[in-house]
Amino acid sequence: MKKTLLILCSTAILLSCFKKNDDEITTTTTPMDTIVKDSNPYMENYQNRKRIKKLLDNAIINGDTISYQEAYKDFIISEHSQEFLYYSIKMAKRNNYTRAYFDTYTILNILDKRNGYLSQSDKNEALFYLLKAYEKGDINAKYKLDELYTKKNNKIPLSSSVLNNK
Repeated sequence: MKKTLLILCSTAILLSCFKKNDDEITTTTTPMDTIVKDSNPYMENYQNRKRIKKLLDNAIINGDTISYQEAYKDFIISEHSQEFLYYSIKMAKRNNYTRAYFDTYTILNILDKRNGYLSQSDKNEALFYLLKAYEKGDINAKYKLDELYTKKNNKIPLSSSVLNNK
């Protein structure tokens, strides 16, 4: 009888300890939920319209390449590349910014892969921006064109020849 009572008491104590630990685990995971729900800082940057306008104005009007790059990063990471396309074209043409030519090519390719609705004319225009970036010395454009042309033993065309074929 003493053994049974001892076993019952031990079991009751052990069960109460396990129950207590389960409660502790529940309370410690609750703060983790708030950490997981923190928002994406790039999405917050994108949603801050005042900041975005200032960055884009500095980039387009003043030719500020750092502002352009920050805006590009905010738009692309927050998955708003289509909205940024206008600004990359504007930055490329107005400020003759080499990186913006390559970014325009990249955005057009993202849109084509995501949506698949670029016409052949649009694809030629994307190639034009890639070639223009290459002609201006962009290293990323060089690597991409090596992949598209040089490794296949094809000559890299001039950007002007692509426009004439449109």
